[in-house]
Amino acid sequence: MLAKEKLILAIECLLSKKELDEITVSEIVAEASLCRKTFYRNFMDKYDLTDYYFKQFFENTFGQIICGEDFDTALFRYLEICESKADILLNAYSSADVNGLRNYDIESTRRAYEKYLLEKGADIYAPEMKFAIEIAARGGTDMVIEWLLNGMKEDKKTLQVLIKRTLPNDLLKYLE
Repeated sequence: MLAKEKLILAIECLLSKKELDEITVSEIVAEASLCRKTFYRNFMDKYDLTDYYFKQFFENTFGQIICGEDFDTALFRYLEICESKADILLNAYSSADVNGLRNYDIESTRRAYEKYLLEKGADIYAPEMKFAIEIAARGGTDMVIEWLLNGMKEDKKTLQVLIKRTLPNDLLKYLE
C-alpha cells in the first residue's frame, strides 16, 4: 500500500473518532505507521490531507457533472457518499480553521459548476453568473453540512430536489 493510501486510511479512522482540530500529525503518522517526513512529502498539513480525502469521492460523484453526468444523478451519488461517511464528515466539517473542509468543499463545488457551465456555453465571468455560481456553491455546501448536522432527517432524494429547485435561474437553465 502506498504512503498516500495509508495516510488516507489513517485520517478516515481518526475522523471517525474525533474532530479534525483535535487530531495531530503525530496521531496520523502513528495510525498510518509512517514517519512525519513521509507525511510532509505528501501533504502540507492535516487540512491538506483531509481535502485530498474529500477530493477522492467528490470528483467521482458531484464532480462528474463536468464529464457529462446528469446533475441529479451526480448530486444524489454525492449525497449517498456523504450519508455513508456522515460521522467522518461531521468531524471534518467541524473545523473552524480557514483551511477546513467547508472552504475546500465550496471551492470544489464552485470549480465543478464553472467547468460545467463553460462547456455549456455560459459566460461564467458575467457578474450575474459569478454571483449565481457563488450562491449555488456556498448554499449547496452549507445545506449538505446542515443536513448532516441535523441527523439526515430528510431523505437524500428530497434534499437533492430542494437543492436543485433553489438554484438561481441563471444557473438552473443550463442544468435542464
